[in-house]
Amino acid sequence: MAATAEAEFDNDVWDQETMMELRRFAFEQALIAHMHKRDAPVDLARLFQEADRVVNYVVGDLNP
Repeated sequence: MAATAEAEFDNDVWDQETMMELRRFAFEQALIAHMHKRDAPVDLARLFQEADRVVNYVVGDLNP
């Protein structure tokens, strides 16, 4: 049983459900950050760029 648990942590492959949850979380965080800028409308291109930056950082790209 312990060997199976270790194998799961050593595997860097992220399943689709985990990635969807991660992308949803990143999008929500980026949206919240942009909504606090009340003077300007939300720029969707910038919003998705920020969400992608968060996802990339979490999956291991430490230089977003």
